[in-house]
Amino acid sequence: MSLLYPRITPAEAATLLAHYMTLTPQDIRNHAGHSPTAFYGTTGGTPVTSALLDHLADTLRDCARHAGHPTPPDDHNKILFDRAAAKALHTTMDITPAEAGQGDMWTYLATCLVPDVTAWRFGTRTPERWIGTGLVRHTLARLWWQAHALAETRDGVTHYDLLDRLTESDLNQIFERRTIGGTPPLARALARELTAPHLTTLPVPRRAIVRDTTKRLRRLLPYTSFTSLDETVIQIRIHTLVAQSIQALQHASTLP
Repeated sequence: MSLLYPRITPAEAATLLAHYMTLTPQDIRNHAGHSPTAFYGTTGGTPVTSALLDHLADTLRDCARHAGHPTPPDDHNKILFDRAAAKALHTTMDITPAEAGQGDMWTYLATCLVPDVTAWRFGTRTPERWIGTGLVRHTLARLWWQAHALAETRDGVTHYDLLDRLTESDLNQIFERRTIGGTPPLARALARELTAPHLTTLPVPRRAIVRDTTKRLRRLLPYTSFTSLDETVIQIRIHTLVAQSIQALQHASTLP
């Protein structure tokens, strides 16, 4: 059975965040802990133990330390943390997508469990990084969903190769569009095609191919039920889209 994690309301989180804005990073770390007003979902799993919560907090702090914490992260260390934390969240939490869709749960993790990590990664001035009103922007929720959608199981082992191969810009193209990132087989198929080695040797910029392909895919979504298709079929469809994009961009580059 999967686990249920504590939750807090957006109103309580907003009060905490306002307080964190007045504190130093070390003071924020000292305020981390279990909220007495936290609550759990009533169905869908077993409440997580305090020991596992502490283990998750330690794991996320380890990811931050390996990425240079407490020094403010540069772009390289931001990506280093995000990739490591995504895998750590996905392998440690033992939650279902239904639980992962609960914004109040992610709000608790960011504002109560590891507020020091959240503040280090994004500061305290951007509420959507703390409060789970939109999971594609939340510091931790977006990472779990990236790992969940792109994870591949081979020989009984979960692999995150696709996550490691994508750039930050690629991830934004896929996951800031929930109609794409919210369908794991579609996200994986797109990731495989966009990380194909030959894309870097073409006479058109790879980034242009990524953007053009996602535009073409979004135009298809109202007319195609990708959730009802086999992943092999989805892969063929996405391969065709990428080929069409490359052809169109190459043609446009030859126009006077």
